[in-house]
Amino acid sequence: MTAIRTVCSVLLGLTLVVSRASAQLAGEQPAGERLIVRVLSAPQELDIDRRTAYYPFPFAPTDSIARVYRQQLARQSLRLDSISELDAFRRALTWVGTRWIHHSENTVPPTVSTLELLERALNGERFTCVEYARLLVDVLTAYGFPARMVGLSKQDIETRPLGARHVAVEAWSVTYHKWVFLDPQWGMYPCLDGQWLSAYELVSAIAAGKLLTVEFMPSTEVCTYYRTTPDEHVEQYRSFLASYTGYLDYPYVFEGRITLLMYICRDSLPLPLAFQGMPISGLFYTRSWQKAYGALDQTYITFRYTGHYQPQRGFTQPEYTLDLTTTMPWITGYQVRQDDSPWRPIAGANFRWQLHRGINTLEVRAIGWNGLPSRTTKVKVFWGLPTELSKLTSTQ
Repeated sequence: MTAIRTVCSVLLGLTLVVSRASAQLAGEQPAGERLIVRVLSAPQELDIDRRTAYYPFPFAPTDSIARVYRQQLARQSLRLDSISELDAFRRALTWVGTRWIHHSENTVPPTVSTLELLERALNGERFTCVEYARLLVDVLTAYGFPARMVGLSKQDIETRPLGARHVAVEAWSVTYHKWVFLDPQWGMYPCLDGQWLSAYELVSAIAAGKLLTVEFMPSTEVCTYYRTTPDEHVEQYRSFLASYTGYLDYPYVFEGRITLLMYICRDSLPLPLAFQGMPISGLFYTRSWQKAYGALDQTYITFRYTGHYQPQRGFTQPEYTLDLTTTMPWITGYQVRQDDSPWRPIAGANFRWQLHRGINTLEVRAIGWNGLPSRTTKVKVFWGLPTELSKLTSTQ
């Protein structure tokens, strides 16, 4: 019998490649009925989130500089390993917010490392919101938590002489599967209905008149550091933040050059070509907030068929080689779970999956440098006769 090779189209986002193989029989099969493979369920997100390729990070936790950071932070009583993700965010937020008293004018060049900033802060020097944000990003990155600076600007960014922009941080949360907003200058993060918010969600809530509904969670240590009560600190922050709803900007890399992606928060606002009266250039602009919010914990599967197939009998012994990829940075590897078996690590980014008769369930996830998993990608695939599939689906 002549073996065939067929490349199937994308089925529910799973690329199925049928390769040359010898035919084998697969049990009793009524005449005229062919064995089929059918995808019963697959993730709704089918395309690789290529937005994440444009998000730069200062370094990787595997870099030598990251080890230097962890050593220096440990000497100053900060460790973020062996605790939950959200507790790590809170601890880092508190620690950074108590390194120095805020100064509105002493911005230093980005060529000055945050390790040097810490040394200078020990000698009494004070810095702006930018330096708080830079330090928090480096601290989180050193422990494998993806983080980035985010700028919040007022609507009159072009003409306001001072105070047109505030800088904070967003960190990627595998708990919420999204970016969450952290303000290290104030030791604060926002929640709404019990959920941590991103910068975009926060600004949208303020624009919708929900500033008083947003629950701001202050660090008690930062409040003590500034000699305020938590209630006083929150009220001061609400008043401070209320007008920063015009523009959001994020680090962005394009053709090897790091610049900013600026999201224009309101349709009525113009594309700004000046900042506090001075010209700006080289930014990327968008009115689509989604461009700045690519997902960093998605895992994708490409199915390559390496099993047996007969034109008359169908998929006589289906087997796939799975090629895995993820948007999560700095992974240590992948884990898989078949049917109800425990999770287990695999070597490399490929996995051989041989289907059994009936419904087969496969789950895949990536594991980050800090041990946290990506979102689970789960697929269900049926193998058998069409009549068997009808019976199975009719009873579910």
